[in-house]
Amino acid sequence: MTVPADGVLVQVLANTPVSRTCRVRWQGRDAVLRVDAPGARRLGLNRAAESGVLGAAEAAGLGPACLDVDLERGTLITEWLPGRAWSASDLREPGNLRRAAALLRRVHAVPLAAPVLDLAAAVDRYAGQGGARAVELAAVARQHLGRCLGGTAGSGVVSLCLCHSDPTPGNFIAGPDGDLRLIDWEYAGVCHAGFDLAGLAVGADLDLAQDEILLEAYWGRAPQSGELALHRRWRAFCDALGGLWTQALAQQDQRLTRGNGREP
Repeated sequence: MTVPADGVLVQVLANTPVSRTCRVRWQGRDAVLRVDAPGARRLGLNRAAESGVLGAAEAAGLGPACLDVDLERGTLITEWLPGRAWSASDLREPGNLRRAAALLRRVHAVPLAAPVLDLAAAVDRYAGQGGARAVELAAVARQHLGRCLGGTAGSGVVSLCLCHSDPTPGNFIAGPDGDLRLIDWEYAGVCHAGFDLAGLAVGADLDLAQDEILLEAYWGRAPQSGELALHRRWRAFCDALGGLWTQALAQQDQRLTRGNGREP
C-alpha cells in the first residue's frame, strides 16, 4: 500500500480484493486510509457518492469525518474513531442491541438524497462475478428479495431511507465517551430499513428472542407477527446476498493469485 507523502503508516487493518485499509498518521492526526483494489470497480461500489454520505453521517454524529478523497487514485482518508469495535457477542447483549437499534433509527432519519441501492442489480452483479457456484444462490436471493419487497406495505418498516447497508458487528465503534458510531459507509445508500435491521441480525447471528429485542427497540413497540415474518424474509435475503458476496470475493482472490498479486 502506498501511503500519501504527508502520512505515516501505523497499522495495517485489512487487505481484501476490494480494498486495502490501514491506520495512518496524516497531517498531524490519526486517520484511516483506504486504497481501492480492482475488485471495488468490478463489484460496483459507488465511490463518487461516498464522501457526501460520510459528510451527512459525521454532521449527525453517526460516523467519522471524511478528510480527503481522490476518486482517480481510488483513495479515501477518514477520521480515526477512538474506542472499541464491537464483536458479535457484544451486539447480542440486550443493552447493546438496544443501543445499536437506536443508532440505526438515527441513521434512517438522516435527510439525504443519496443514490438508491438497487438490490436486484447487486444480486446480478455479484452473481456475474461469483462464478458457476453463484448461479443457484442468485436465484434464491432473487426469490427472497421478491418476497421482501412484496411485503413492505403496512409492515411498520420505514419504506425508503438512508441505510448504512453493512451494520455488521465490527463496524460499531463504542467510544470512550460512551458514544456509539458506525464506520465503513462504503455500501450506504437509500434502501429499505428492513435491509439494515436484517443485516445486523445476520451479522450478529441473533436468535428469535434477540430479533424481537432489536425490532422492539427500533420501533418503540412490540413487533407484530407479520412484521416478524417480514424481518425473517429480509434475513433470508441477507444470508443469500452475503453468500453471493463471498463467492464474488473468492473469484477476485483467484484473479489476483493468477496475476501474482497484480491485475491479470
